Amino acid sequence: MTPRATILLVEDDPNFRSLVKEFLLEENYQVLECERGEQALKLLEDHREIDLVLLDLRLPDMDGIEVLQRSLEVHPELAIIIISAHGTIEMAVQAVKMGAYDFLEKPVSSSRLLLTVQRVLDYLNVQRDRARLLEEIRKQYRLVCGSETMKHILSVIDRIARTKATVLITGESGTGKEIVARAIHLNSDRAAFPFVEVNCAAIPDNLVESELFGHVKGAFTGALHSHDGKFQLAHRGTLFLDEIGDLSLAAQAKVLRAIETCEVVKVGGEKVEKIDVRLIVATHQDLKQKIEKGEFRSDLYHRINVVPIHIPPLRERLDDIVPLANHFLEEFSAQYNRKRPYLTADAKAVLMGYQWPGNVRELRNLMEKVVIFVDRQDIHGRDISKFLFETPHPVVEDNQLTYHEAKRLFERSFLIDQLGRHNWNISQTAKAIGIERSHLYKIMERLNIKVPSNKGVNHL
Repeated sequence: MTPRATILLVEDDPNFRSLVKEFLLEENYQVLECERGEQALKLLEDHREIDLVLLDLRLPDMDGIEVLQRSLEVHPELAIIIISAHGTIEMAVQAVKMGAYDFLEKPVSSSRLLLTVQRVLDYLNVQRDRARLLEEIRKQYRLVCGSETMKHILSVIDRIARTKATVLITGESGTGKEIVARAIHLNSDRAAFPFVEVNCAAIPDNLVESELFGHVKGAFTGALHSHDGKFQLAHRGTLFLDEIGDLSLAAQAKVLRAIETCEVVKVGGEKVEKIDVRLIVATHQDLKQKIEKGEFRSDLYHRINVVPIHIPPLRERLDDIVPLANHFLEEFSAQYNRKRPYLTADAKAVLMGYQWPGNVRELRNLMEKVVIFVDRQDIHGRDISKFLFETPHPVVEDNQLTYHEAKRLFERSFLIDQLGRHNWNISQTAKAIGIERSHLYKIMERLNIKVPSNKGVNHL
């Protein structure tokens, strides 16, 4: 039978050590034992599999406090339970303050000993499972970047993650505002606690207060049960208010009060509840413009704009496109159990030449289609073009593009598609779309469309 855990027993009293060892062996624990502090430190160095240490405070060569201190310096995650006689209780309390998990007073019963050991080991297992889960989540939400802009954003995240500063993330839809918010949370001291996301644009005005702050039973028609709001659910964690610019002025006032007082009251209730949340907000709108129009509170803006992070659209981050595409290809290949495809030079050229009105979200969806529908491992420009133009482009947000910008976007996308379909042969493409080759050259120059380097002059 596999041992449940490995325990190091450090005790100079041979009779007591023998008794404790017997208790542990009966419960299928593997036990290493010694009677001196230096021996304990050597065993910890040689046996990294040790899960727990039972440490007596009175040892022949050094006191247990020194063993505790030196052990935790080398193995900060090590679980140590102090065993103390009546006269060393104060030292045991000091040891717990220094990092020991618990202490047991001699004489100790087998039931008390085993219960304490099991409780500490259960806690360790939960912490390890949580750490593994967090690592998986970090991989899922890791930021992929090649551009200097995104590298700067990563450095900002690293600097602010462990603070409680409120963050305002701005950028077009699909640029990755939620990913940045999650990255801040997962790199903070709150990572083990909830990340609660609220899409403010999706909540009807008459339900905003209930959704954010909760309600008591009978607060309104249909309130059959008491309900915690998002602020309560995010306690000790992070609350992400996406599209905060869509909140009504009345809702903004209530959010401002919650931020300022760190208190909420459920709809229909009277009890004031203390909250501890890290607030991150996001919007695709120009909040300063909304303030000028009287649609957003300036005092709330100054409260949330402590750390501003602006994520540029993908069309302005060309160095991010190929790394992101490769990341998504790898992600979906693993998800669908397919061989990992690779982008050819002309495929990369098509990706780099496209304007990405749907930003990173559109690129991610495209790479998912490529993994599902392309059976080859080499992905060509024509494959990319086929999927880019088989479905309508995402709807562009209000006031995002002027007529001339939208026209240029369509021209560029159309020509890249046609060039990809004709393997970037200029003559064939010009003939297919009904213009002179020289005219096509001029349009390509105006739209900054470059022939991939691997195509060469033979195709011109």
